[in-house]
Amino acid sequence: MNSRPQAQHVVLNAVGKPTQGKGAARALRRAGMVPGVIYGKGTEAGETIGVNGQDLAKALRAGHFFTNTQELNIAGKVVKVIARDIQRHPVSDMPVHIDFIRFDPSRIMNVNVTVNIVGADKSPGIKLGGVLQLVEAELEVVCRADSIPQEITVDISGLDIGDSVHLSEIKLPEGVKSAVTDRDLTIASVVSTRTSKMEEDEAAVAAPVSAEVPAASQKNDGKPAAAPAAPAKDAKKGK
Repeated sequence: MNSRPQAQHVVLNAVGKPTQGKGAARALRRAGMVPGVIYGKGTEAGETIGVNGQDLAKALRAGHFFTNTQELNIAGKVVKVIARDIQRHPVSDMPVHIDFIRFDPSRIMNVNVTVNIVGADKSPGIKLGGVLQLVEAELEVVCRADSIPQEITVDISGLDIGDSVHLSEIKLPEGVKSAVTDRDLTIASVVSTRTSKMEEDEAAVAAPVSAEVPAASQKNDGKPAAAPAAPAKDAKKGK
């Protein structure tokens, strides 16, 4: 059960946004931009920006958006950042605001990393008709900004119906720790379904049953008793 390290940068075109407020944000959205803020270390004030909406949509579709570093091209100035949060429209689900933090390789961060399930095609439980139940789609980990894994790979090839994979069974990369330390999370399990139950019942019915000789028909030595003799006919009287 391994994880894949960070492998790429995402370049997003952006513009500076000198003023704050709803009016400025609406103007950016009309221009096809998504308002955002770049936060720095500690109490450093955030820098307001606008990110190209098409670039952002493409990066989101590519996946691993929160575990890749991004490079913002702001009027020719490149700023390396990591996405922290995206606010979406409640109806359209389109991004309406995004927060970044400046990339510092040595900075310790809490990051949600996607769980990638493998080995489902080899799971005995799934072959019997069981269904994978993904309990935790993401895991929160703590690590340096330059050590963020893209995903956590969880192998379920050995799971039977009723089996589960827990956090303690997952080997995280060096320098990466789970943010959850007070309990052993269940990551995934294989659960029974009506189909799997029927297959189990059919297997039980098809199992051979050994025939046993009733005790009454056996002698003390365990061998079958001889069949009782037929009753003799009445002897003729006199000659």
